[in-house]
Parts: sequence; structure tokens; C-alpha cells
Amino acid sequence: MISYIIRRLLHVFPILLGVALVFFLLFNVIGGQDRFLYNLLPQKSRTTEQIEFYRHKYGLDRPLPVQYLEFVRQMVTFDFGRSESRKTKVTTLIARQVPNSALLTFPAFFMEIGLALVLSALCAFYRGSLLDKTLTILSVLGMSIPSVVLIILGQTVFAYQLHWFPISGWAKGIGVLRYLWLPWALWIFGYIGYDVRFFRTAFLEEVHKDYVRTAKAKGLRDSQIMFRHVFKNAMIPILTYVVIEIPFLLTGAILLERFFSIPGIGDLMINSIFQYDLPVLKAVVMVFTLFFVVFTLITDLLYAWVDPRVRLS
Repeated sequence: MISYIIRRLLHVFPILLGVALVFFLLFNVIGGQDRFLYNLLPQKSRTTEQIEFYRHKYGLDRPLPVQYLEFVRQMVTFDFGRSESRKTKVTTLIARQVPNSALLTFPAFFMEIGLALVLSALCAFYRGSLLDKTLTILSVLGMSIPSVVLIILGQTVFAYQLHWFPISGWAKGIGVLRYLWLPWALWIFGYIGYDVRFFRTAFLEEVHKDYVRTAKAKGLRDSQIMFRHVFKNAMIPILTYVVIEIPFLLTGAILLERFFSIPGIGDLMINSIFQYDLPVLKAVVMVFTLFFVVFTLITDLLYAWVDPRVRLS
């Protein structure tokens, strides 16, 4: 197990090199370096001397291979310098925004996954019943509502008209909860339809397998078969589905962050794209890459925990 973890961690470096190369080609070569400089400097006070000064400051006057190696160094050391548009160190911005996004997405994500597991297990256990058909229809209806429509409707009805929640805003400490209840509820409602449909399918695929027929022949009750055997075996595809979603949680709430004025990493990424703020964009790409690698490793480790037949070495 330890040797497998070490090997997977060593795979991080080729992944970082590949991500750095793709990003470098998109923003430094294809996108053009002058756009970053022009967005950095005000148009009225923009001079040739200033452009050359900042070109040298950010190393844009060096050969492209040297610039790429410098980008790799920044990713490895997580030192991306300073955001000129915000007059703040990039690491400070990331450290400030990532916890806000995590506070928005992770509690809602795990509450939604837990509720989806319960509902999908009930659908599979009472398959073909009125409960199964009702939950399936509601799931399809939930999947049919666009996220933007759901957010606008939730803000209009529950925040503006009923005054149950603030329309937007953010706070520090425990006071932030009053700004999170509505985004959490909208997150759960927006994603639970997809998960219930997928989880239900995973459970039903296990129901017709040989070990279920054997368990029934031994006299086990349907509830014991479902929750002791089927549930555990169905967790392999479910874990794959769930854990691979986790790295994208930081971007999955971009609309919520924009509509509810939540200072998260998704909002930071969108503003950085509009402003062509390369130092911040580099750091955001690094964060997403690490999240993806770490949670992919966690997925493989959970396989061994759920199913002892899986051999990691």
C-alpha cells in the first residue's frame, strides 16, 4: 500500500509538467503576452518604457523555453509572485478565497450525497413501486431545471419576496451561516436529481447478480441483502463518481459565488480571466491540478477499503 502511494505521488510531477505546458501554450504563446501587459497598465498612462519594464519584471522578454521552466518552478514552489490588478500576493489571495469556496461547496456536497444515497437505496429496494416512480420523476424534473433559473428563482422567492434568507453577502465567523443556507439548499436541489438517477442504476445493477440470489436462497431478508451486500458492492462505481466530482467543487459553485457575492476561488478565477491576470490564473490552475491528483489517489485507496478483492500493488 505504501509503495503504491509513493508511486502515485511520483506521478504528480509528469502531470504538473503537462498542465504547465498546456497552460503556457494557451496563455503565453497562443493568447499572447502583450495582452497581459496591456490589461495590467492603464491605457492613458501606458508608455513603451512601462511596457518594457513590466515585460522584464515578469520575464516575458526571455526565450519561451526559459519562461516555461520558470512557470514550472513557480508551480513546484507555489510562488507566483504578486497580482498587480489586486496589489496582493497571489498566495494570499488563494489562501483567502479557497476556504470560502470550501465552506460553500463541501457541506452542501456531502449533505446532497448522503440524501441521494438514501433516496436511491429506497428506489432500488422498492423498485417499481409508487415511491420509486415518484422519486424518479422528481429527479428527472430536477435535472431539467437549468442552474441559472434555479438560482434566480430561489433568490427571488425565498430571499426577495419571503425574506427568509439574505439575497447576497458574506461575513466572518458563525455569522456566515445566514448567507449559506440558501446556496446550500439550491446546490442540493440542483444536483440531487443526477445523483439519485446514477446511484439507483448502480444499486439495480447489483440486485440481479448471483450473490444476491445466493443470499436469498440462504433465507436472508431483502433489507439485509440490500444494505449489507448490495450497498457495499455498489459503492465502487459510486465512489468513482463521487470522488472525481470533488476536485471540481471549487469551480462548480461559480454561479452561486457570482449571484450571492461570495468571495470564492471560482469568482477569483472568472475575474482573473477577464483581467488576464496571469499570476493568479497560474495559481488557480495549480490548485485544481493538485485537487484532482489527490482525490484520484483517495479514490483508489477507497476501492481497497470497500472491496478487498482490489489489489493496489
